[in-house]
Amino acid sequence: MTEKKELAANNKMKSFWTLQGVSLTVNPGEAVGLIGINGSGKRTLTEILAGRLKQTTGFTTLDAKINYASSRAGLSENLTGLENIKKQIGQADIDELKAKHLLNRIIDFCELGNWLYRPVKEYSIGMYARLSLAIAMFLEPEMLVIDNVLNVLDIPYSQQVNQKLRELKDAGVALIIADVNLVNVERFCERTLWLQFGKVQQLGPTADVMLQYEYFQDWLRNASLPEKNEYFAKKQQASQDFDIAKVYEEFKIEQFKHGFTRKDEPKMRRAFFKEKGSDPIADASKTPAKGTVQNKKQHFKKKIILAVIAFLCVVGIGSWGYLSRANKQTAVDKKETVLTSSQKRTSSLKKQSVAKDKKSSLAASESSASAKRASSSSAKAASSSAAASSKAAAASSASESSLKANTQTINVNSGDTLEGLAQKYATDVNTIKKINNISSEADLKAGSVIRVPK
Repeated sequence: MTEKKELAANNKMKSFWTLQGVSLTVNPGEAVGLIGINGSGKRTLTEILAGRLKQTTGFTTLDAKINYASSRAGLSENLTGLENIKKQIGQADIDELKAKHLLNRIIDFCELGNWLYRPVKEYSIGMYARLSLAIAMFLEPEMLVIDNVLNVLDIPYSQQVNQKLRELKDAGVALIIADVNLVNVERFCERTLWLQFGKVQQLGPTADVMLQYEYFQDWLRNASLPEKNEYFAKKQQASQDFDIAKVYEEFKIEQFKHGFTRKDEPKMRRAFFKEKGSDPIADASKTPAKGTVQNKKQHFKKKIILAVIAFLCVVGIGSWGYLSRANKQTAVDKKETVLTSSQKRTSSLKKQSVAKDKKSSLAASESSASAKRASSSSAKAASSSAAASSKAAAASSASESSLKANTQTINVNSGDTLEGLAQKYATDVNTIKKINNISSEADLKAGSVIRVPK
């Protein structure tokens, strides 16, 4: 990869990191989604995984044959579609009989007709995606990296692609799917990685990550322009100030835990900053492969694919702005503020209660027994009312949380109505409004993403 890039601002050049300490492991047959707002580093990460880009520091340990599909990269644009297919098959080192079979299968699957004899530079983005994906799926991948391809395919063809991807997944092929359409990620992926400002914001079960990502998008839509500008400025500054030395220290500690010593530190530093190959820990745990190509394939099936980006850091250039972990920190700060305020309010109420109790005691000693009973009855009624109110609030909060947790995301198509969607997903209009915080049919716009009950 090129050296650390520069960002021009106020007639001065400033550097920033496009990826910061990303670590990921993928297993055979597993699909991992990659989401994040524009400029979060998704494409950089997919190109590193596919071997098209070299990280600035850190390691990539890849024990698999990786195929890459993109809607705008990977093909030779001056060659025709057919020439691109033949070129990729030739590079795959496949025998002649099998090569002819694969050629016919790819031609049939991409359904480009006479366009196969035209230069790729004349293709639309959808045609480019078809050809790239067809080649990647049929050239016997062990891991398939799909970079923003599924969202540009037309509906009939995408159904055909979905079926093929499921077949590959069932056969043990690992999938990395980066897509701006969250429905495509939810359809295939058990786990999802949310990239934000080049950092891993969250990695976990897809449903959990999607829910948090939607909360973040809601915050972004509702934030005022000054709030966004201030937030962008802080995050951009953080990407410029990122200290790679801290990441190296974490890496060094991890190496020591696995038996490396201080004597090995020069080698570790060279591996991390200069060589940038495989992770030394992974290399030390490997048994040298022996035997035929068939033995290697059997070995792959028995062990996990190590698509590990250990402390991966990449630098880039651009004028960009987007949100990151500070949103999470802001929420924590707000929570602490509310908690402190609540504690102060409780303390004040306790003091007032003690003072009132003293006055009530004096009044009670001077009043009749009937006044005592009336006071006691009033206190019990107030206590019961407060308890009922608390239970109702808790029940309402739990109900809302449960309602949103048992939902799925869908794309709103032209002509969709609240009543039509309610019938399609066996629910009612009010439920859809409540889940998505919308008030009328006018809020339902084609191309938007909403949630409906599962």
